[in-house]
Amino acid sequence: MKLSIAIIVLNEEANLPRWLKAVAPVADEIVAVDSGSSDRTVEMLERAGARVYHREWTGYADQRNFLAERCAGDWILMLDADEVLDEECRQTLRAFKVNPEPEENAFLIPSRVWFFGSLLRHGGFFPEWKIRLYRKGSGAWVREQVHERLEVRGATGRLSCFYDHHSYASVEEYRQRAQRYAQAGAKHMFEAGRRCGPLTAPAHAAWSFVHRYLLRLGILDGKAGWWAAWLEAGYTMHKYRDLARLIHEAKDGDQA
Repeated sequence: MKLSIAIIVLNEEANLPRWLKAVAPVADEIVAVDSGSSDRTVEMLERAGARVYHREWTGYADQRNFLAERCAGDWILMLDADEVLDEECRQTLRAFKVNPEPEENAFLIPSRVWFFGSLLRHGGFFPEWKIRLYRKGSGAWVREQVHERLEVRGATGRLSCFYDHHSYASVEEYRQRAQRYAQAGAKHMFEAGRRCGPLTAPAHAAWSFVHRYLLRLGILDGKAGWWAAWLEAGYTMHKYRDLARLIHEAKDGDQA
């Protein structure tokens, strides 16, 4: 079986050396879509033998579907630039390629989440199971509240190996990305008819922190566990505040 490894990129020069080294032993081809990188991202990919397409950004689901259509392999492994295969996962994938065709059309693979360089073993972050490997033509990516999801026809299995998700290197990087996610999440909730009272934002934020840090034992991850719970609570606060703002603006528009 031929394996295509697909990646969405935008200014990923810092992540690509580690990523390319990890996928090289298992990839029959690397296919990338770039939406306007200004660093050496495209050069590095092409030097590694990847096919790189250029496409204006239209959202994660659209970009992933665009990528999948251009993959030539029997199976597609869809990874982000900060998601790195470990040796066990590479061995599992090498075995997968030479084994008989499975009945399943997709496989969930668990990740180890790294926050500011520290592994999160608690707080609801470990493990995170996501569909990353799937048979070409067996599904399509659809947009959800903030991220995207692969809708697969047929059965879904699980691979026991891990990949490492190096999510955020600094507080500032988290906050910049979380601001975009909060705005997108608020818009989705508003369009779905969700409502928000004066205490909704702080109540949800407080619950988010307590849930991750205490109930899901994020406290055991030390400083990284505290930051992860605190910043997730801040993201939740911003999301519901943005929802309240959208509701207020809609009311003002109706009254005008």
